[in-house]
Amino acid sequence: MSEAETQPIEQRFLASVSHEIRTPLNGILGMASLLAETELTPAQADYVSAIRRSGARLLDLLNNVLDYARMDAAGVELETAETDIRGLAQDVVELLSPRAHEKGIDVCVRGAGDLPEKVVLDDGRVRQILFNIVGNAIKFTEKGGVLVDLSTLKDKELCIDIIDSGPGLTDEAQARLFNAFEQAEAGHRGIDGGVGLGLTIVNHLVEAMNGSVTITSAPGIGARFRILLPLNIAAEARPAERAGQPKRIGLAGMSTPLMLSLASMADAAGHTILTEADGNEVDIWLADARLPPSELKRLGNSAPVIALIRPEDRDHIENLRANGCAGYLMRPVRETSLMERLAVSGSAAEQEATEQTSQFETGRILIADDNAVNALLATRVLEKAGHACTTAATGAEALEAVQFSHFDVILMDLRMPVMDGYEAMRQIRALPGAEKNNTPIIAISAEINPDVEKAAKAAGADAVAAKPLDAHTLRSIVDRWTDRQKAQT
Repeated sequence: MSEAETQPIEQRFLASVSHEIRTPLNGILGMASLLAETELTPAQADYVSAIRRSGARLLDLLNNVLDYARMDAAGVELETAETDIRGLAQDVVELLSPRAHEKGIDVCVRGAGDLPEKVVLDDGRVRQILFNIVGNAIKFTEKGGVLVDLSTLKDKELCIDIIDSGPGLTDEAQARLFNAFEQAEAGHRGIDGGVGLGLTIVNHLVEAMNGSVTITSAPGIGARFRILLPLNIAAEARPAERAGQPKRIGLAGMSTPLMLSLASMADAAGHTILTEADGNEVDIWLADARLPPSELKRLGNSAPVIALIRPEDRDHIENLRANGCAGYLMRPVRETSLMERLAVSGSAAEQEATEQTSQFETGRILIADDNAVNALLATRVLEKAGHACTTAATGAEALEAVQFSHFDVILMDLRMPVMDGYEAMRQIRALPGAEKNNTPIIAISAEINPDVEKAAKAAGADAVAAKPLDAHTLRSIVDRWTDRQKAQT
């Protein structure tokens, strides 16, 4: 019996509807995204942009309606487990970062120094809450960015603040924000295009977890959503590991959310962040890659410069080197990546890493998907980014490919004939050899909910991503996992 057949009939119906709508929508949005990267006339570019905007609005509507219907049919069932809340929040912002980067804004995570290493909660529900609120914040923020701020209150509550620099909300709008089928402002309808269910879903989920969600906002000052959940610590927080000698780190060209995020990470490891400094005080610069070349060169004359880039900016790495940058970090920045970079900066290892950067730019990718359009889309997107791709139309074909070839990342659709993605992942993880067991597998599904996510990870997935995936998001996911995989070898 397959994973889907073990679900109640109402959930099976919703899963089927979700899959049957999202699968062709993935092809529509994905191909429109690829088309937008070709040479188009101004009129054609407008047409493609309209297709993408309409598709995105349809996707938001579909997600919220199905989530609302699922909760109405089955209620909110919680399944708690020990969870790395920092890692969970980082996963969410990484998946949402292409939306933010497309608008020229940042989305980041900051964790308080006393935040527990692990807490006990329903990670799937918290992820769903964050996707709704952070996604909404990105949608309405045009400058600056969005910060997910994690802390504890009086050792009794886990506090999650989502802070944006958007337009803010009036008191009247805030009063009806969590009501079903209501939108905050009439003027937002042209942007949102939804039915006002996202925050209603958030409210239901938070209440089911015995927590609360509130908003603090005013027109012109942005908004802060605060989620308070009962704090159940699973393990004591470990002291932060010191990454090499303490360094004085200068920040250049950063948005406020990104500065706060980097400062928190660096401070926890014993480094000092200098937001206003000259070259004589700085051991290393972290600089926005979008700074003018002359400014990057000026900074590089006083200390090594690490450029912070978006995944889609990989083509500019050689230009950054020519402008004096010693290396780069992908944004949103992971704490482990920052610590590794700071540990080797300025050493012989830095020079070696810089010389071998090209090795981290491409990978061998297995795409397992029975839908020919989606397989073609993923292949074209990833080949354009320099990756070598192999396709499989069934789980059995994917298993056979892994047995005879090495892959840096596997994209595994969960619904396939002959052998579904769950079984394929289980059998791949059971293959002999550490290399097969360590290959990152990203489960791709047109029907995402906490049950699907838990089942996919139990079968061997390292992460789960929801269709439809546009070109930027797909490249971002693959680039991060190929970099992470090759950095470990």
